[in-house]
Amino acid sequence: MIENIFMKEQKEITFEEYLQYAENSRGNLGGELPVIVYRLLEYSLKDELVKRYGKEEQIEVFRSAGRKVSVMGL
Repeated sequence: MIENIFMKEQKEITFEEYLQYAENSRGNLGGELPVIVYRLLEYSLKDELVKRYGKEEQIEVFRSAGRKVSVMGL
């Protein structure tokens, strides 16, 4: 894989930082994003995981992510 020189010095974002909402960060999307956008993202991630690792691994990744969220109390 080619190294991304723009990301080289960037620190890894924490979960809390990832969830922070900055009013100006969404540009023309406004304060709400249609559910369809999240569904498109989920579908594309799911499809890519299946292509790379197979259906069973994709299922396990989604289950593991779901368990992580449930532990966080969200």
